[in-house]
Amino acid sequence: MRLLVACPQCKRQFDATGRPIGSRFRCHCGAVVTIRQPCGHDAAVVRCSACGAPRQAGSPSCVYCGADFTIHEQDLDTVCPHCLACVSDQAKFCHHCGIALLPEPLLGPKTPCTCPACGKVSRLRDRRVGDVALLECERCAGFWVATNVFEHLVEQAAHDSLGADWRLHPTAAQNTVAARLRQKGPIYRKCPFCGGLMNRVNYGRRSGVIIDSCKKHGVWFDADELAHILDWVRSGGLAEANRQEADETARQQRLAAIARAAERDGPLHQADGGAPSLATGLAGLIAKLLS
Repeated sequence: MRLLVACPQCKRQFDATGRPIGSRFRCHCGAVVTIRQPCGHDAAVVRCSACGAPRQAGSPSCVYCGADFTIHEQDLDTVCPHCLACVSDQAKFCHHCGIALLPEPLLGPKTPCTCPACGKVSRLRDRRVGDVALLECERCAGFWVATNVFEHLVEQAAHDSLGADWRLHPTAAQNTVAARLRQKGPIYRKCPFCGGLMNRVNYGRRSGVIIDSCKKHGVWFDADELAHILDWVRSGGLAEANRQEADETARQQRLAAIARAAERDGPLHQADGGAPSLATGLAGLIAKLLS
């Protein structure tokens, strides 16, 4: 029997097949999910397992998408995490309550790497989300992502940018501040691979999300930091930060060029024995201000 369970707080679904009844694990949102004994029952209203539409009385197939009801009814080995009805292993929707079935695999085996936030009390587990491989702590729900993987995620998020009119969603900024106040463990964390202290960096200089970075191995994110960063990148925040930094660099280069020109001309001198020239006076003044 394939058993799906849902987080009571964020409703994220997990495939708990093979896990003992009564065991617990931590969701990405931090809530503890308990695997309970399922109690299957027949559906009062049969819904299409392919699109979630209600079945017309006596209809052998869905009138909306054409899926055959009889095929799905022969395969009822999955328990819906919402209503506990038995549904097909291939179903995308529960044929009783109509909820979308979107299970995620639970954490893989433990690795030798210890959690940078929790320390030796928790070892990181393998986790694959789509085509992204990462390490996750089941105790604090933090993520370890390799540097090249993180750069790939940022590149994808930038490609999905919503446009130049960028704004960091206020709830994301507020949640990030709240997450910093709730942060547990040492301020400076150790890299789970080399053991060296990682650098704390405000990602993009303006995102407001402080990440822990090891130049050689990867980046550590607390539970919701990676989602906030990718949301900030999608909304154009990183592109705007890079533009502002480029403008500031160009301004500093212009000021430095003026200062070099003033040093080349030497101290203020009088033209033809009279008053100093206007250009020389301005260059000397700028040089004094910069120095």
